[in-house]
Parts: sequence; C-alpha cells; structure tokens
Amino acid sequence: MKTPNILSAPDRRADQRGFSLIEIMVGVVIGMIAVLVIYQVFAAAEGIKRNTTSAGDAQQNGLLASFMLGVELANASNGVAMAWQKLQSCPTTANAATTLRPIPILITAGAGPTFPDQFVVNYSISNLAIAPAPFKAASGSNAPYTVHAPIGFRVGDIVVAISGGSPGAGTCATSRVTAVSAPTPGPPDESAGQVTISHTNAPFAFTDDAFLLNMGAASNVQRVLYDVDLNGVLRSTSLWDPNGAAAAAPVPNPLASNIVNMKLLYGIDNDGDGFLDTWVAPTGLWSDASVLAADASTLRKIKAVRLGIIVQGEQWDREAPDVTAHLFDDAIPFSQAFPRSGGGNYRYRWYETIMPMRNPVWN
Repeated sequence: MKTPNILSAPDRRADQRGFSLIEIMVGVVIGMIAVLVIYQVFAAAEGIKRNTTSAGDAQQNGLLASFMLGVELANASNGVAMAWQKLQSCPTTANAATTLRPIPILITAGAGPTFPDQFVVNYSISNLAIAPAPFKAASGSNAPYTVHAPIGFRVGDIVVAISGGSPGAGTCATSRVTAVSAPTPGPPDESAGQVTISHTNAPFAFTDDAFLLNMGAASNVQRVLYDVDLNGVLRSTSLWDPNGAAAAAPVPNPLASNIVNMKLLYGIDNDGDGFLDTWVAPTGLWSDASVLAADASTLRKIKAVRLGIIVQGEQWDREAPDVTAHLFDDAIPFSQAFPRSGGGNYRYRWYETIMPMRNPVWN
C-alpha cells in the first residue's frame, strides 16, 4: 500500500516565493536604462544651465563695463573746459600723465585689430571749480601766487599756473595749495579781493599776466587710464599723485574680466556748427600724438566718443558655433572672428555706447 504524498502539486506551486533570475536581470536592465535616461536629461539640463549662466555672466560683465566707462566718459573735461583757450598754451608732451593741455579724452589705438585700444580721461569733480583767476603780481620760482580771487581756493586744492603764449609755447605747472591768505579788504575794485596762495613750490616763474586754474581737492582731480591687460581684465589706473604730478608707480585697479577687445572712435564736428559730422579712428590726424599736440580749436571738434567692447563667457561650450563680433557697422565697421577649436567654442557678447562730450559744450 502506497503512502500518500503530503504535498500535492497545487500545494507545491503555492509554496514557491520571489523572482526568478531572468526576472531580476530584466529588472536590472530596466533600472540601468532608467538611470541612464535620467543622467542624460540631467546632463543636458546642466549644460543648458551652464551655457545660459556663462552667457549671462558675459552680458553682465559687458553691461557693467559699458556703464562704468560711459560714466567716466561723461565726466571728461569737467573743470577743464572753462580754461580751454588758456590751457592750450601749455607745452606739448608725449605723455598723457604729464600734459596739461585741455584734452578731454585721449585714445591710443591698439597695436592691431585684435589688440584693445586704451584711453585716458581728464576731469575734475570739484563743486567749487571756478574760472581761471588772473595773477596780480609776478611770481618767482618756488614763490607764492598772488591772484584776484577772494573765494574758491582751499588748502589741499590742486592748482595749475598758466603763462600766456601761443599754443604749446607757454609755461604751465601744477602744485598743491598749502595756505591761503585772507582777501585784501576794500571796495570791489582791482586792489580788493586779492589772496596770496602758498603751494608745493612749482619751479617756474610767472609774470603778472598769468592765470591760476583751480582743479579742486586732490581727491577730485582725475587723470585716469583705462585699458585691457593680456588676461582680459579691464583696469583703471590713476596717473596723478596727490600733489597733481605724474604718479611715480601707478597701480592698476581691476574692474571687469573676460574683456576680449575694446575699440573707440572719436565723433568729430568738422565745420564748427555744433553737430557731429563723422566718426574717425584714433589714427593719423587723430592719433594720440596728434591729439596731444592739438590746439584748443582742434580739440573742440571732439563732440562724442563711441565705445565698443567684446566680452567672452567663462564656460566652454561644445555646441557653440563659429562667432564673428561686429562693431560700428554704420561708421567704421570692425569685426573679429572667433572660430571653433578643440570641438567647441566660448559664448561671446558685444556692446556699443555713445557718450557726448557735454562739458565742452556747457563750458
């Protein structure tokens, strides 16, 4: 007699639990595919975000740099334009830091199309700037100045003594005021309102037909160079020291990064009607050497400055195409190509701004 099997076939099937090896392998494959898809979506999203951020950084750098430079250009010639005719007698120098001629802005062209231009702005932001005060007595070398100006001069101001003469043939000297005497009393005539100004000893003698221009406090007198170094950093460099002399060792101050190129044009009024007639590059008749030697009538032809900058994003983009930046298309067209290399490229932005020379007009 056979002993009955305790577990019947249905009972044995009911006791089986878990996944088979094939099911586990299929699940692993599906999971790996899902992870790969998620990673690809994440990588694409991160790439888009990085490229957008890089382009945004380039845009921010470009806009901020344009704004800062525009503000500086708007200040050009403030406190100087009121003495245009007299300052033109100052001697010509080959150095923007030492010249005292009434140059609102001096542009130096780059060594080539791919090399950035640089420029120097000249102005004073003093609220007390006055018209040049006439000398009332001759002044010897390293001697105080006696001028007819009862107000407007303070200790610490930077002054420019200007002798007469034809353009470039006179004598000019800067110094810092160390003391100002009380004005001479009396009725409002030539003998009243004279002050004696002690200063940091300009080593030149001046006759009684000279003039004294007050540029304001030393901290307000600005002779600033703006350039782009080899690393693409936009910099400002003060060219004057606290005594109104050329700084011995000027220190650049970084303003913005990733500036690939900076180009400038002069806006010129050729016929003297007060309207801009043409844009010219800072070369030839408008090179830095020519502008340094120009007389007041020539300098007054400069009515505006046109600034263009090209900015590079920080992020390398494998999808970025060849890029060609364009500036000044309606004036003197300038273009610079940035081809792909190494399987990608950077993102670029370029900006232009026009700044009128307001101060020569107002003064």
